[in-house]
This record gives sequence, C-alpha cells and structure tokens, in this order.
Amino acid sequence: MKQTFRIIIGIIALVYVLTTLLSTPGMVSPGGVSLIDTQIQGSSGKEIFVRTKLDFAHPEQMEQFPRTIEEWHSTSYNWSRLKERLGADVLLSRAYRRHNFSAPAFFLIIQGTNMSSFHPPVVCYPALGYEIEEEGKVEVAIASDSWAEGPWRSEREGSVFKGKMSVKKLVVVKRRGDGEITERRAVLYYFVKDERMSMPREVTMVRLSALAPLNGSYQDTLELLRKLASDTFPAMFEERGEERTIAEKLVFEHGASGCLVIAMLVFVPVTFILLPCIRKKKNEEDVSFSKV
Repeated sequence: MKQTFRIIIGIIALVYVLTTLLSTPGMVSPGGVSLIDTQIQGSSGKEIFVRTKLDFAHPEQMEQFPRTIEEWHSTSYNWSRLKERLGADVLLSRAYRRHNFSAPAFFLIIQGTNMSSFHPPVVCYPALGYEIEEEGKVEVAIASDSWAEGPWRSEREGSVFKGKMSVKKLVVVKRRGDGEITERRAVLYYFVKDERMSMPREVTMVRLSALAPLNGSYQDTLELLRKLASDTFPAMFEERGEERTIAEKLVFEHGASGCLVIAMLVFVPVTFILLPCIRKKKNEEDVSFSKV
C-alpha cells in the first residue's frame, strides 16, 4: 500500500513537471485581457482575449495615446473636473476627425478601481436627459495589416480571433418639451477585463460616440464609429504571438544550465518512484555478496 501511494504521488509530480515544461508562459499565466461586449461581470461568449499595449491605470502612459491614427487627427479635452467627480483614476477624451468627414467622433477611455464610480452608457445617457432609442450589438472588423493576416488562436482554449470584435451599441436622443428630437447620437462601447483576476480591481471602458441625423438612417455615423474603433484597436491591443515552451526557453536562453535544470526536474520524481526498487535491488546484491 505504501509503495502504491508513493508511485501515485511520483506519477502526479512527474505529470505536473512535464506539463509545465511543455507549456508556454502564456498557458501558465495568461497575462492578457478580455474585451467584453456585456457588462464587466457578464459574458456573451463573444469576448476575445488579447494582450494590452497600454497600462490603462497609468495616466502618463495614457497621455501618450496617439493623437494621429491612420487618417484621423484629434483634439484633446480636459475633463479633470469630471474625472474627479466620478472618482476615476484615468479619463482620456479625444475628438477624432477624418479629412473627408467634418463631423468629429468622440473617443473616451475611462478607468477606475470602483465600479460604482462611473456608470455604463445605458445608465449615464438617461441620467443626462437622453432617451434610449435603440440598443444592441455590432461587429467591428479589425483592419490593421498585423491583425488581418488571418485567424489567430491564443494558447487559451477557445479564445479565437477571427478579425472581428463585438461591441455594444446605443442610439440615444434628446427631446424638447413638445417631443421634437433636438439631438441624436450613436454610441459604441466595450469593457476591458484583466484575465488574471476573476473579479477585476480596475474597471476600464472604451466608448466612441458621434452625432447622428435627427431622423432616418444613422448608418453613415455608425460606419464612422466602426472605422475609428477599428483604427484605434491596434494602438491599445496586440495579438498573442507564438511562444516557445518553458523547456525550449530554458535551453535557448540558458544552454547547458537550462538542460541541467530540466534533467533535475524530471530526475527527482522519477527517482522518487523508483527508489524502493533501487533499494531492494541494492539489498539483494548486498545479501548475495555477504553469502559469498
């Protein structure tokens, strides 16, 4: 019984060592974020897993967010009072314009440690006097060359990037007392969740909005926001490239020392399993020698 228990423990340890050595660092510790098209706690099954290029909690780094992206040129807004009132740690607000489109598209990143410090658009816009005319989801194609090379799969099972991301959509209006619409906006937004935490300490929201025609179709405005979402995406996130396994990294980065570490890690559980057999054989040899 004791020998059986030893073998089981040894095999478990050996499997753990081999699994770790044959895994990539990203499989052991994902170190990325999910883009959520629901509320931060929810999941629609359409979130995608990526690495972040920015530290959303770092105000100085966020200030370096590109002011010119592709054919977009931006104007920054100072919303320090709003940031303080909301209790947010970071609030980045820009108005991006294209040469062939005079109307601006407003781009906002807001990040805080308290989920109640700011409200999602479905709460925020009604609080500002808007009426939600339409709510839903849309897909945004990521058109950057580095993202459009083909489907990409991360080391996390099921996290597949197919060139599109899902975001939430709102159309909101303001009315006069007689019911006439005086303002109409289209809004796209999504949340960023740190995959290393089941309950994130920070809440990050990316929101894009633009004025839409007071009546009729808003498709041109929606396409404008989709384009901006697509073009700003590679400035914030990057795909997860191929990684070497931990064993490969040990060999390539440390040479003979790495090989020695791998050998020792495998040798210990194997020896633990075989030690009784080694002792038994040694005792048998000692008995045979003493008889001689």
